[in-house]
Amino acid sequence: MADQRPDYVGYCDEHGKRLYPSRKQARKKLREHRSDKGMREYPCDLVEGHWHLGHLPLAVVEGRKTARQVYRRRA
Repeated sequence: MADQRPDYVGYCDEHGKRLYPSRKQARKKLREHRSDKGMREYPCDLVEGHWHLGHLPLAVVEGRKTARQVYRRRA
């Protein structure tokens, strides 16, 4: 079943980034703009169930941390 939700649903007030309603939608947008390497989708820690796109943190790029360590949901 195709994801029928809109591309993005607005902007996060705190982060100022677009909010994508699903990881699938965020990944789709990321594939459309694949010229910008080093980006990935990650969950918004303020709006449950929504996602942002952003550059990988320097710690991940340099191998000091894994993406999982950085993007783990904060409880």
